[in-house]
Amino acid sequence: MTRGRHPDQGRALAEPVARRRGMAHVIEPGQNTLLDLVITCPGILCAVTIRRAQHLRAPLTEIEEEFGGLIGEVRQLPGGEPVSREIWWYNRAGYLRFFRVDATGLVELAADGQPLTEKPENPKRKRQVSPTAPVGEVPGDSARGVPAGSGT
Repeated sequence: MTRGRHPDQGRALAEPVARRRGMAHVIEPGQNTLLDLVITCPGILCAVTIRRAQHLRAPLTEIEEEFGGLIGEVRQLPGGEPVSREIWWYNRAGYLRFFRVDATGLVELAADGQPLTEKPENPKRKRQVSPTAPVGEVPGDSARGVPAGSGT
C-alpha cells in the first residue's frame, strides 16, 4: 500500500522515457496502487513503480536502506525472465534514475532498460573527452540522473 500523493510529476517525466522503450500503459492512481506504468515490448513486460527521492544521487546501498519497504513490496510482484520489476526514482529538478528489483538486490539501469556496467565517475573530477568520441558524446556519461527529455 502506498501513502501520500501519487507522483504526478514523476509520471509526467517517466512517460516519454517509457514510450521510447515500448508501449506504455499508464495505470490509474488509487489508494492501493503499487504500479504506475507497465511497458510492453517484444519478449518483455516491465512493471514500473515511480517514486520521488530526496537524494537521487545517493549510493545504491543508501537507496536500498531508505526504500527497503517499497523494494520489498515490488519484490512481491511476479518476476523472472519475461518480467522486469522496476523502480524509477525522480527528483524535483526533473531527473530520473532507473533500477530493476531482482531477488537479491537492485540493479541500476540506463534509460533504455539495459544494466549499467560501469561505475559512475566522481562528480568532482573533470571528465576528459577522448579524440575518438563521436561528436556530442562524452565518454563516461551514464544514465544516472538522466533528464527526462534527453534521448538516453
